[in-house]
Amino acid sequence: MTLIDTHVHIDFYSYPDQIAESYEKNRIYTLFVTNLPELYEKHQKVFNNYKYVRLCLGYHPQVASEFEFKYHLFDKYIDNTKYIGEVGLDYKNEFKEIRRKQYEIFDYVTSSHFSKGRVYSIHSNQSEDDVLKVLLNNKVKHAILHWYTGKLTTLDKLVDNGYYFSINPKMVLTNSGKKVIERIPRNLLLFETDGPFVRINKQTIHPKDIKNIYLMIEKIIPDFEEIVFKNFKRLLLEKDLSK
Repeated sequence: MTLIDTHVHIDFYSYPDQIAESYEKNRIYTLFVTNLPELYEKHQKVFNNYKYVRLCLGYHPQVASEFEFKYHLFDKYIDNTKYIGEVGLDYKNEFKEIRRKQYEIFDYVTSSHFSKGRVYSIHSNQSEDDVLKVLLNNKVKHAILHWYTGKLTTLDKLVDNGYYFSINPKMVLTNSGKKVIERIPRNLLLFETDGPFVRINKQTIHPKDIKNIYLMIEKIIPDFEEIVFKNFKRLLLEKDLSK
C-alpha cells in the first residue's frame, strides 16, 4: 500500500530539497501546496521531474494583504498542473479588511474555465459557507477541504456534494477535531500532514514519520491506510474522467 499526504508546505521546511527527496524515496504521493503563483514559478522546473510529489499552483488567502495576486502568472501556469492549492478563504477578524479581495481571487481560481479536471486543496477558516457557495457556483467537482474546522451542518452539505476532507494528526488529538472526523464519511477521507506547521509532541513532522502517524490514526479508524489509498485513487480517476 502507498502512503498519501495531500497537503504539505515543502518550501517552508529549512531543507526543502531533502524533504522532497524523502517523499520520493518513501514513495509517498504528495501534494506540495504553494502560497503564491510566484512560488509555483520558482519550483516548477524542478518538480516537473518528480514522480510522487505534485506541485500545486496556489494563493493562500492570508497573504492577500501583503501580496497582490498575479493573475498573469496564474494564467501562465494553470495548464502545467492539475493541482491547485492552497487556495480559499479566511474570515478570522485579523483578515476582515481583505475578505472581499480573498473572495474575488478564490472565485477566479475556481472558475469553471479552470476547474474542470483539476483537484483543489482548500482553506476554509471561519468561511466554510462562502467556500461552499463559491464551489457550487463555479461547479467545482474535485475539492479537498484541508483541516476543516467549520460548522458540522456545512460539512454535511460539502459531503452531499462529494467533496473530500484531509485530516491531520492534530485533529485526532482534539475533541473538536474528533467530532469533524467522526462526521466525515469514510469514502471521502484523506490524509495530510500540513507540515511543517502541524507538530507532534512539539516535533516537526517529516516524511519518515508518516507511517507511524497512520498507525496512530488506525487506532480510531481501522484500515485507515487502505481507506485513504482507495479514496485518493478514486479522486484522481474522477479528475481524469472529467477532463
